[in-house]
Amino acid sequence: MSGKDALIVALPDGAGAEPLWMHVADGAVAQRGAGANWLAACGLAELPSGMAVMLVPPAPLVTLHWASHPDLAPRQGQAAARLEALAGGIAPADQLFAVADGNNDPARPHLVALAARSDVQHWLLWAQHHGLDPDLIVPAPLLLPEPEEGFARGIVGGAAVWRGRDVAFGEDMALPEIVGEARVRDVGPAQVETLAIAALERPPLNLRQGDFAKRARREWDRQALGRIALWSGLVLLASLLIAVIGVVKEYGAASRLDAESLALAREVVPGAADAAAAESEMDRQLAARGAGGYAFTAPVSALMSAMQDAPGVSITALSRDADGMIRATLAAAKADDINSVLLALQAAGFTITATPSQDPGGRTLADITVRS
Repeated sequence: MSGKDALIVALPDGAGAEPLWMHVADGAVAQRGAGANWLAACGLAELPSGMAVMLVPPAPLVTLHWASHPDLAPRQGQAAARLEALAGGIAPADQLFAVADGNNDPARPHLVALAARSDVQHWLLWAQHHGLDPDLIVPAPLLLPEPEEGFARGIVGGAAVWRGRDVAFGEDMALPEIVGEARVRDVGPAQVETLAIAALERPPLNLRQGDFAKRARREWDRQALGRIALWSGLVLLASLLIAVIGVVKEYGAASRLDAESLALAREVVPGAADAAAAESEMDRQLAARGAGGYAFTAPVSALMSAMQDAPGVSITALSRDADGMIRATLAAAKADDINSVLLALQAAGFTITATPSQDPGGRTLADITVRS
């Protein structure tokens, strides 16, 4: 991050104070100022998408703890240090937020930053209100060098901050009983700025973790999207071509079938212009001969329909003459049942004849003819 543009904003400690900011470009401070006018001061309409943003909260709002657990694995030691910091907080643990550093050396103490959840939420809401989505939240005392002995003292975000080897606090906590006769080394503004710029690349501790971790924005690869669109278009084009080819083949097969049917029909109807005309002429000729499809199916269908209302009547024989007349033999226990079938056929418009007889078993028989 240090090689790119970055914005470092030190949040104010108090309602009337203004934030202090630094614009970092190519690893050096390019502009600085107070308030929220960084865009105008930097000549920007909006922050570039690749610009890193680091917030530095006031020292009194973040408590730093050091805990040693040399007998535990690094991850277990970090978890134990976090639990100790939460247990030692003034507020209930569910109202606090603790973050451990990334120390993987069990011999060195684990550093834990403890803050109220409401404060962290307030910082992020303030940043959002000012168009910022911070990548880092680094406690102010960690922008001072760790002293070999005594204390390091410097100005971070316009306020004095103290840091010892295992303690850090603001100016209001620099009491004689705490500082005593320990050596105090003042850190100049240039060194504080250097450490702040270095923290962009390797932060000593970042509060944007866990519940407050920055949500990664998915950046779409335009070339990948272009390739997806191209392949999708090719697939759709191939599907369309396959469908068109299938339709053309079916149309060709249907045309060949029509041609073959017409060729066969012209053997009977030489003057037919097309398949429809040939079919119409053949139906006319069949009807004239009484052998059309309707001449057979219509009488038989009417006979079967009439028999549905006379369940005692059965057919013992059924045939068709060359002139299309239907002949059938009906059998029933009673002549009235056969008569009801004949009356139904007459009512449907068919011409019938009937010759009654009896079979050896005593059933009534009727040899009938049915013509449309």
